[in-house]
Amino acid sequence: MKNILYSKPQIILLVVMAFIVWTLIVCYPNPYIFVRNFIRYRHYPVDPSVVELIKETIPDDPQQIDKFVNEIVKYQYDWLNYGVPWYVPEPRDAVIRGKGDCESRAMVLASILSARGIPYSLKASLVHIWVEYPGKRQSSYENEDVSFVGKVDGKYRIKLPDLTQWKHYIIAEKEMLWDAMPTYRKITMVSGWGIIFLSGFLLFYLSSKERKYSG
Repeated sequence: MKNILYSKPQIILLVVMAFIVWTLIVCYPNPYIFVRNFIRYRHYPVDPSVVELIKETIPDDPQQIDKFVNEIVKYQYDWLNYGVPWYVPEPRDAVIRGKGDCESRAMVLASILSARGIPYSLKASLVHIWVEYPGKRQSSYENEDVSFVGKVDGKYRIKLPDLTQWKHYIIAEKEMLWDAMPTYRKITMVSGWGIIFLSGFLLFYLSSKERKYSG
């Protein structure tokens, strides 16, 4: 029986693919959620009827509505709220839970503005999504410069992301994706990575040894 020899690029490719697949499995045991997030980014689940679930009096001014949403939807990372690192919820789910991250708040705010007939647009940076509306105050993390994708009048506008805040992006991603991850998921993730890299090293060693003897 002929032995199968792998080249160095092939082994590296196998390790990288295994690394990606394992990471996705640990982060999204149900892969449908991961796929659905992209679908919901394509068609944001804005739902004006969500106002029917809100018992508190909703302000009329957009800026006050923005603050109001932050009060009824307390900030919490998706890892703690949904058990995954990234989740785009239905506005009703965010209101019922009363907690969520920027996606949750943005979906609820956009839904209320839509119900009130107030024009808005959704914008996103590399680490954040927010809602633009008349009178919206710009901040260092919510402005046209950091926005690289936006949905205005139902049309998407994409541009190259601003990388001048790369330190902030790295810190924010680490907090959202790693720091907030449950400890048992971290252990599972790192253990799998270790096995993958050790397997790749062993495969590289055996393939090199076989080439030496066959040569």
